Amino acid sequence: MHGQKPAVLVTLVAGLLWGSSFVVVKVGLADLDPYWFVFLRFATAAVIAFVVAWHAGAGGEALRLLRRPLVLWLGVSNAVGFVLQFKGQTITTAGKAALLVNSNTVFVAIASCFVFRERLGWPKALAVVAGMAGVVLVTTGGRVQLAQGPALAGDLLVLGAALVWTVFVLLDKKVVATHEVGVRALTAAMLAVTAVASLPAALVLAPGRFPRSGAALWPVGYTAVFCTVLPFMLWTWGLKFITATTSSVILLTEIVFALALAAVLLDERLSTGALWGSLLIVLAVFLASREAKEELAAGPDVVPE
Repeated sequence: MHGQKPAVLVTLVAGLLWGSSFVVVKVGLADLDPYWFVFLRFATAAVIAFVVAWHAGAGGEALRLLRRPLVLWLGVSNAVGFVLQFKGQTITTAGKAALLVNSNTVFVAIASCFVFRERLGWPKALAVVAGMAGVVLVTTGGRVQLAQGPALAGDLLVLGAALVWTVFVLLDKKVVATHEVGVRALTAAMLAVTAVASLPAALVLAPGRFPRSGAALWPVGYTAVFCTVLPFMLWTWGLKFITATTSSVILLTEIVFALALAAVLLDERLSTGALWGSLLIVLAVFLASREAKEELAAGPDVVPE
């Protein structure tokens, strides 16, 4: 299977799988502690990723990457982001989480101007304005009096995760730019560090809450395989045949699918103000992902979700 059309298809599948994660996480949090959920997901994903890397002859490289400070910080930032997201999703909806997490594209566009001296053209400038307005509308519903209580706290935790993943993306770009690394090796190393870095939160903040029922662990297996390892590999393969911009636009389906799935399975509904905010965030992500030239990516970035 080679060519642009299959690449578009597998990228679409990756987006749908990533979109499903928000609903599965919300369902899983009914029985699982958020801190142990994060650890178990990434411990499982790390084992799978190391098996894949070793099979591809990249196991040794993955182990060597564990000694590089930038890779360690990459995993730590990823762990902090997921701890904030999962805790936030205990008190906010799956749909809002999907919107707020994906708003990090806008923050990356802003930060890249300062860190990598990237030019902020009018599409990205407009994306910043639309994205910020969208975040305000999603978190408040367009009504100032709603900006309080546990739901807002959950929104802010997830928004904090989006900000942390801005650091994650910048670190990832730095790793790829300064080191000759393989995607499989970097993925395995990053997931392993994420698992180890998330363990202290579970031990300190949730002692004695390790899941005791095997029946409650299916969200761990699903998110480890179908929301971490598999979609990343599909997305990586797709980047061989389509541009990074095309891939980013296709991945907007992650937000749409998450909202649709949350409405069908969890009966979640956005207020009118939040709906307008969601449209602004989708527009912002689209604009922020636009590039001056359609060029094939030299090497794919590791993405959190």
